[in-house]
Amino acid sequence: MEEEVEGNGNLERAPLNRKYRKLDLEKLVRYVEEHPDAYQRKMASEFKVSTSCIGKALRKLKITVKKTRAYKERDEEKCVD
Repeated sequence: MEEEVEGNGNLERAPLNRKYRKLDLEKLVRYVEEHPDAYQRKMASEFKVSTSCIGKALRKLKITVKKTRAYKERDEEKCVD
């Protein structure tokens, strides 16, 4: 009971070409350029998607901006010893 398998004989895995259905990547890039300090939660609420969707899209676009909580410039008047 041998069945003939049709195919091209190639055993390599075909690449997955997935589309983001709800999220327009070009709009996300523009949003990140306009709001570089926005949290992923804020982006997710703006685009009406989940935070994991935003994270995966940013990873795909290779956008990895991390916030720094330290002051860039020190204002001596505000410092109290």
